[in-house]
Amino acid sequence: MKATLSAEPRLIEAGFFHSWQDAVVRHADLDPNHHVTNSVICSWFDDGRYALLVRVLRPLLDPAEVLALANVAIDFHAEIRFGEVPRIGTAILRLGSSSIAMGQGIFVGDRCAATATSVTVVAGGPERRARALTENERAALTPYFGR
Repeated sequence: MKATLSAEPRLIEAGFFHSWQDAVVRHADLDPNHHVTNSVICSWFDDGRYALLVRVLRPLLDPAEVLALANVAIDFHAEIRFGEVPRIGTAILRLGSSSIAMGQGIFVGDRCAATATSVTVVAGGPERRARALTENERAALTPYFGR
């Protein structure tokens, strides 16, 4: 089984996600096989993660703090082609003491084209080290747990 689906098998189900971000397939996004290149899919997952985190978590952070990606795993399931309309679903999988584990799926219609899992931390201070999540931050993220 693929790594992301081992972590959360429901990532291939669109109904699992509360947060959605649209993507646009540009001609420049295509590889020589005429489907969206893997690096673009990686950037779409980044867009989905940060759309949720900037909307929900960023207003609660000190301006000097950053959202830092600590880990990401991506599995590719199907091609995405020019003219298709992909959507990125993002959900919280778990909250650690200082980490936010997220799961994502990129869908074209009902078809899941790729899944991802990631871990993000809030980092601050001169060394930009991860710090514990506050109760307010946890409360703000809780509605975005997968269904």
